[in-house]
Amino acid sequence: MVKPRVTPIIGLFVVCLATLFVWLGKTPSPAPDAFDPYLSPPPTDQPADTEQAGDPVGVNVQGESDASDGSAPDDSQGDPSGAMDGQPDLLPDILPLITGPLELPVEGASGWAAVAMPLYSEADTDSAVVVDLDDGQVFVIIEEQGDWWYVRCDDGESGWVEHVGCLINLPDVLPSIVYDITNAYCALTRSSGYEIPGVTGQKLYDAFSFNPRFQRDEFIVPTLYATSKLLFYAQRLALESGDTLVVYEAYRAHASQQRSVSLLKELIESNEAVDRAINDGPWNLNWFIATTMSNHQRAVAFDASLGKVLSYEVVQFGQEFFLDITEYEEYRMPTAIHELSPLAATLVRPASSSSRDAWRDVPLSDTMTRGAISLQNYFVDAGFTPLASEWWHFNDLSGVEVANEVGIEGSFFVGDIMSVGP
Repeated sequence: MVKPRVTPIIGLFVVCLATLFVWLGKTPSPAPDAFDPYLSPPPTDQPADTEQAGDPVGVNVQGESDASDGSAPDDSQGDPSGAMDGQPDLLPDILPLITGPLELPVEGASGWAAVAMPLYSEADTDSAVVVDLDDGQVFVIIEEQGDWWYVRCDDGESGWVEHVGCLINLPDVLPSIVYDITNAYCALTRSSGYEIPGVTGQKLYDAFSFNPRFQRDEFIVPTLYATSKLLFYAQRLALESGDTLVVYEAYRAHASQQRSVSLLKELIESNEAVDRAINDGPWNLNWFIATTMSNHQRAVAFDASLGKVLSYEVVQFGQEFFLDITEYEEYRMPTAIHELSPLAATLVRPASSSSRDAWRDVPLSDTMTRGAISLQNYFVDAGFTPLASEWWHFNDLSGVEVANEVGIEGSFFVGDIMSVGP
């Protein structure tokens, strides 16, 4: 009499077990990590046309979600013809492959003569001069040999230049960095939260173009060649912690600087709150915008923020690999970028901007956030010096010495680029 009751009990147990498996299969994934109060929403004010115009010619792109079993990528992933076996998919895999001094070779990158200089027939100052280059002359770098670049100019002239006095286009050689040159489309500059008429919301200069090196629209971001190598190390440190630098400005022409100085002075004269914030206490106007010569004119300073990497793609470029950050979240900072007032101060009081260590003896402002401190650490560990009055500004003081010796003064606006692919 017992056996007839066992069968339905077993059947009921099997049905319950099957139901449990089905329910588990439909259970939502675990919720993401708790909200980090130091993270702000992703930026939404980038130009609409900054999206990639397509994968670079001859480049194979594989993201984190691509198959890892050796299967061929589909057509949407670019041209697989140049793919290499064992292409890395993850950050820990690719970082050891990027050993510097930059992420990509200088060959094919755009450069500029920062000052008037000779174009020589050989990599020797005793060789014949092909032509004298004007300051701001753009060229494509064909070859590097010691302290020299062999270059081709936009007028077809070719020869050798000493690269100590040259600038290089950062996106061409450090493509993993996020570039958002807001002054090239909509300046965010304010003072004590007030708009600066003629500056805030305006396009201050041209710095955006189609870049043939990657077959996409990209910002133009010149900096002194030696300084670009320091920035490589700062970005490397950030990537190792899952972060990325967000560069808002590098080189800035002197004429653009002086126009902003003039308009800010007008605001100070008409707005008592702005005047009081800048001129009362230990600070003055020069701490927030250089009234004569800025290190941006010398092409050895960066305005930057920090983002947490959310997604990326590993891109093959010739025989090299680089990271393309496809999504990031900017950390909460003391103020919005380019807030020209003591609200954005890194330190509680001024410290000499020409000293590598004076800032270390002054306490940090109590408004400095975790993200701002991490940003500072990455730059300082790479050899830069922070500015006491602006959490986003970092100077290459070794580069300042070189720029002063060469005579770089920001005398030109950047025009076209000549970048080429591998």
